[in-house]
Amino acid sequence: MITHTLSPEPKAHYWHITLTFTQNAATSAVLKLANWVPGSYTIRDFARHIVEIHAEHNGRPAALRQTAKNTWQTEALEGEWRIRYTVYAYDLSVRASYLTAERGFFDGACLLFALEGRLNETQTLVLENLPENWQTATTLPAVGKNTFQTASYGELIDHPIELGYIETIAFQAHGIPHRIVLSGHYPDFDRQRLRDDVKRICETQLALFPAPSPFAEYLFLLHLGDNLYGGLEHRSSTALHADRNSLPPHGLTDANPAYTELLGLFSHEYFHAWNVKSVKPAAFAPYNLERENHTEQLWAFEGITAYYDDLILARSRVIPPENYLTLLAKNITRVRQNKGRLKQTLAQSSYTAWHKYYKADENAPNALVSYYQQGALAALCLDLLIRQKSSGAHSLDTVMRQLYRDWLATQRGIEEQQWQTRCQEITGLDLADFFQMALYTTDELPLADCLHTVGIGLQYAPLPRSHGGGLIGAPIAPPEPAADLGARFTQKTDHAVLTHILNGGSAENAALCPQDKITAVNGRACTNLAALLADSRPDDIWQIHYFRHGILHQTVLTLQAAAAETALLYIEDEDKLRRWLLGTVWQKAV
Repeated sequence: MITHTLSPEPKAHYWHITLTFTQNAATSAVLKLANWVPGSYTIRDFARHIVEIHAEHNGRPAALRQTAKNTWQTEALEGEWRIRYTVYAYDLSVRASYLTAERGFFDGACLLFALEGRLNETQTLVLENLPENWQTATTLPAVGKNTFQTASYGELIDHPIELGYIETIAFQAHGIPHRIVLSGHYPDFDRQRLRDDVKRICETQLALFPAPSPFAEYLFLLHLGDNLYGGLEHRSSTALHADRNSLPPHGLTDANPAYTELLGLFSHEYFHAWNVKSVKPAAFAPYNLERENHTEQLWAFEGITAYYDDLILARSRVIPPENYLTLLAKNITRVRQNKGRLKQTLAQSSYTAWHKYYKADENAPNALVSYYQQGALAALCLDLLIRQKSSGAHSLDTVMRQLYRDWLATQRGIEEQQWQTRCQEITGLDLADFFQMALYTTDELPLADCLHTVGIGLQYAPLPRSHGGGLIGAPIAPPEPAADLGARFTQKTDHAVLTHILNGGSAENAALCPQDKITAVNGRACTNLAALLADSRPDDIWQIHYFRHGILHQTVLTLQAAAAETALLYIEDEDKLRRWLLGTVWQKAV
């Protein structure tokens, strides 16, 4: 048996860990710590947080040799080994480890060693010396108080653990126990509303897929704080971060934007239980946690999930169709406002996620397209195209259900380009041209044509970037273009910092650079650049004073007209819209 024993030192943010195992032959044991965590596609180098490490053999000090950044090797000795090591834990994220006097959290991949060649042996996890009154929340199978056991290393690290002072909200969805565990500091809120809404989301997704579900219980670990957002999926749980003010206040009627975003996060990570934790790319079956696992298919596993996360909110009726269309318009606008969509294909975005998307820099809007956002729009078009071509006999739901059945039958991952092949086999449709265009070119997606089939009109307007897109009552006459700076910025008290310079825009033409600090425009202090831009018109000339690397500069900038990149949706046929969004919501998959 392989045992991992963890003891916290909260004030120092240290986990003291002992790995205990027996070597039944005089051979070396090789220990490896993961370099990344499934669901977060970039190298994290978790071993850099190891503060000290040493070995004992049969109770005596023994040599332990480091052979790579994340790999250690014992002497070739038979008997009992104990590897004692300390890990620094102060990463407030969903993918690593965090430890203070108030709270502990960890994803096992960042703390627990794997023994080479012994990944399928029973693993035991023991938590010792926890602070008084701390509670533990996880879906790890318990065999005693704060003692857990799994059949493999892969299972061991796929159940994050929350420790500390927690609140639990429980419910059943289709007979399956679910828990929402809250941690952090947050105001009073409508607990019944959160329970009911999340339950409806879960029931809608459970109804979408055939039985059995991938889990016998499910746990949402929700940590709340200031300006937090993120999630990471696991086989029967998810770790979520959200702003404390995103919880539903008492008396809330329609979900406000902050609460809608929170519900979308619940929906997204829950959907992953089927789409990436079950059905997955062959490149992830199994995961190789030492190096990048490249695949062109992240558009299907993250992009399709991103399509369904908001769609499920409408199907489950936790938001009205009109609110869904607002979310959709904003996503279309986000994609349209990034010129990277004209330079990088969805397949390229997926494959290069490791060193581009997850390491995005100030040039990202000019060079990258998001496989989440653009992938969601490709999924939308695919869904509506299938519905149209099959006269309503099939949809993307049909494909997702059958892919899950495939996985239940074979437990195999999907090879590169096999997703497109299976989609056509399942629906009986020729979709080759669509897949070629959507995945391997930078051509515009047929959004307007596809949306028209479900009673939605789309137009683009030259509105300020800050508008973001939305729902309107009817088509509008083209408005006068707004003035556009051609840059993104962050406002400080007495200056604005340029964060991104957009290719071909006003700021680039004026030779401004990222991180330039604009202190004055036309002789006035730059205390509200957004308001100044809103009061300006195309072709206005700005005399700009700015600091770059501590040196004062000045330049002349001519404001350009905003491009027609803000998406405005309107309802053309409400019956078609509601049949799409709500017509099949309560039909249980068989």
